[in-house]
Amino acid sequence: MSRRITILGMGPTARERRIDILRYCADTDIWGLNNGMLSYPHLKGRWARYFELHGYDYLTTWDSGCDDYFRQLNDLDCPVYVTNPIPLVLNQHLVDWPMIMDHFGVNYFLGSPSLMMALALYEHDNGDTISEIRSWGIDTSDPQHAQQRHSWSFWCAMAHQRGIKFGGTAIDFMGEQEMDKGLIGLREWIGNKILEHKKQGDKETEVEA
Repeated sequence: MSRRITILGMGPTARERRIDILRYCADTDIWGLNNGMLSYPHLKGRWARYFELHGYDYLTTWDSGCDDYFRQLNDLDCPVYVTNPIPLVLNQHLVDWPMIMDHFGVNYFLGSPSLMMALALYEHDNGDTISEIRSWGIDTSDPQHAQQRHSWSFWCAMAHQRGIKFGGTAIDFMGEQEMDKGLIGLREWIGNKILEHKKQGDKETEVEA
């Protein structure tokens, strides 16, 4: 049976749903990252996987917002996926990123969410199939994370090619308005034509039946 996954970040579209975030992640495996457990203490025991992909040296100087970040990671009731071993975290899973990127023939990512998506697609291609990828809080709307939108869009396209459905705000970036004045309205026109063709095809099928 195919899996349904939620990649849960800490951006505005997740924060505004924080209190009842479980409702928005219903019937999915919830994948968290970084210090998100501080934003969602009520999800303890509900995480399917957790990701801390930064290097240990960086993490020892990073202000995580809590006194003992490594203890917080260790206390999670799920495997913690890491790039390199992190001391003090007992239930950790080392990800072979060179093998995964070689599988796709491209070594391109910006930010942890794209790496999480790449891992999900790698598993999908190797038989652990996924029917839906949902996300909340992977907004790439603030200056610090805006660069990651290009990479997130790329990996979403890879998922689309595989027939995987999207939920939440995973592809909200596709709602951006056209800025080329000569192309304004073209996307809507194409969409309407596609709908017309589909409706015509449905009518012809009904007549044949």
